[in-house]
Amino acid sequence: MMGSGGWPGSGPWFGVTSMWLIPLVVLGVIVWLIFRSRDRSVSERFAQPPPDTARNILDRRYAAGEISREDYQRMKQDVE
Repeated sequence: MMGSGGWPGSGPWFGVTSMWLIPLVVLGVIVWLIFRSRDRSVSERFAQPPPDTARNILDRRYAAGEISREDYQRMKQDVE
């Protein structure tokens, strides 16, 4: 059976359904994006870097040139 416009599915209910379906889908995507970004920002806000170990601090100071090679070797033995 044909709808009122001559095309299948073009009856009065098809217009109402498509008129509400598209904005509902768009609204759902917007809400999903908001909650997704909110969850990500909360997890990033509370994420903490792992604590530094004495060896990592020593390696960083040696790489930055704050201590000499001899001091680095001596301190490395003390740490280990």
